Amino acid sequence: SIDGSLRARLPRIGVWSLLAPPGWRLRGSLDADIRATGTRAAPQLAGTLGADDLALRSVVDGIELNNGRLRARLEANRLRITEFTLRGAGERGAGGTLTASGDVAWTNGAPQLRAVAELSRLRASIRSDRELTVSGRLEASMDGGATSIRGKLKVDQARIVLPEETAPRLGDDVVVRNSPEFEGTVKERKAEGAQEQASKRPLAVAVDLDLGEDFQVSGRGLRTRVAGTLALSAESITQPRLTGTIRTVGGEYRAYGQRLDIERGVMRFTGPIANPGLDILAVRPNLTQRVGVLITGNAQAPFVRLYAEPDLPDAEKLAWLVTGRAAPATGAEAALVQQAALVLLANRRPGSQSMASRVGLDELSVRRDTSAGAVVTLGKRFADNFYASYERSLSGALGTLFVFYDVSRRLTVRAQAGERAGVDLIYTFRFN
Repeated sequence: SIDGSLRARLPRIGVWSLLAPPGWRLRGSLDADIRATGTRAAPQLAGTLGADDLALRSVVDGIELNNGRLRARLEANRLRITEFTLRGAGERGAGGTLTASGDVAWTNGAPQLRAVAELSRLRASIRSDRELTVSGRLEASMDGGATSIRGKLKVDQARIVLPEETAPRLGDDVVVRNSPEFEGTVKERKAEGAQEQASKRPLAVAVDLDLGEDFQVSGRGLRTRVAGTLALSAESITQPRLTGTIRTVGGEYRAYGQRLDIERGVMRFTGPIANPGLDILAVRPNLTQRVGVLITGNAQAPFVRLYAEPDLPDAEKLAWLVTGRAAPATGAEAALVQQAALVLLANRRPGSQSMASRVGLDELSVRRDTSAGAVVTLGKRFADNFYASYERSLSGALGTLFVFYDVSRRLTVRAQAGERAGVDLIYTFRFN
């Protein structure tokens, strides 16, 4: 028979990090008061467990949770968690909270888990390029040989900055031999990985994700807000899958040295997280001719082509997109436009800054006018529906200021002051 007790009080020490995954840091203080009775074959435990000042941190993942507290009771073969709290990084509770409760039981030597977690505006990531605040509810269970995680999460706020360049990685057909004894081929390694995965505990994940009203994405020439719902599922930790559709709400995309408005942006997830289907249309604003860029395909193999409505030859599309005007009639001017386009096409990195953007402008161009000679144009967009430009002839004494205000998608007010002054109402309609 067994009859004993244990009282322990461990101060705040960093040795708790040994219980955390690689790259993570865990700290806290533990207070235990446990009494053991029964027999060695069927021990009966009773008492309390407590922990204070719990903190969990991962610099790489941008996770920093602190001010944690744990209260639990031992009842025979069951550990009942009555209180578990962690707070996100932030002053005066601004980082939100994570609270959980549940119990763990041992039946025939196998653990059984039932737990519920509530997230309230929790700052799940504080990295400068990946800020994320979420709320919602998760339920986890482990029974026999299966583990299940279900729930619903909503993003309260997110700021995601896309890297300009992705880190290089080895292909699936590359084998790294660390020792002469390693003789495995790619096919053998995949078979071993599949066998190892099959032997692991089955995992069922079903979590609904709502991107909320403030999910901002920027980088690679893109600046927009995305919205929609996704379903996260997984049969293993290493192979998560997403299904659903998200859409862009407003925003802009910089391409060919121009600032384009995103009129349609759809990303369809059908499984792999890193390879959604794309359907994005970005149009250059404040032009009588609709031109822009259409992106289709998927994220790993996108197909980008010029867009115009009504359709135009590619040379005409490029002229409107680069210069904002129709293709020049003379051979010399056409050659100048083609050279400018080639310079832009040579720099294929998305979001690369043009000379205009470097000085805080959206347009900086020089064109030739038959009556005024060379004309310099400076343009700046102050809002989504407000644009101003200034044109000055190098041979003239005065310039002209143009102001464009979009009242609606079809109605635009154009005002000009300078050598000529006036106000125009422009109504656009389409017909076949």
